[in-house]
Amino acid sequence: MILAHSIIGIMPINNSGFNWFWFIGSIIADIDHLFVLYQHKIFSWNKFIDAIQFEDKYGIHFKTKYMHSIFGAVVTSIPIFLINQEGALYYFIAYLIHLVLDWPDIDEKQYFYPFKKKIRGFLPIFSKPERIFTILLLGLYFYQI
Repeated sequence: MILAHSIIGIMPINNSGFNWFWFIGSIIADIDHLFVLYQHKIFSWNKFIDAIQFEDKYGIHFKTKYMHSIFGAVVTSIPIFLINQEGALYYFIAYLIHLVLDWPDIDEKQYFYPFKKKIRGFLPIFSKPERIFTILLLGLYFYQI
């Protein structure tokens, strides 16, 4: 749901339009994807798509326990909280929504890190239901603005 996170991030919140805290919170968890891509030297678009769809085939997990977890949400929210408490709340909620949107994905996640409980969803990455959901989100976005 790569695009879905960005669409959620640009949605107006609290009747005030665009909010940077909300936007960054909705996409920051995916920064771990960049580290995994670099670590495994995946530099082509086709290899990236194949690797993200078939993680087990490559022995790769794009959603790391540090960023795709409630732990990641809390730890990354703390510095923001020290600067702007309301912004930290928007950031944290958007981060949690990101995790919820990733829940149905079939890849392995460890949302409750440091506990070892692993979660797998039921939808393949870039599946037809995911694409339909993303299109519906985009429609909702244009309806709201």
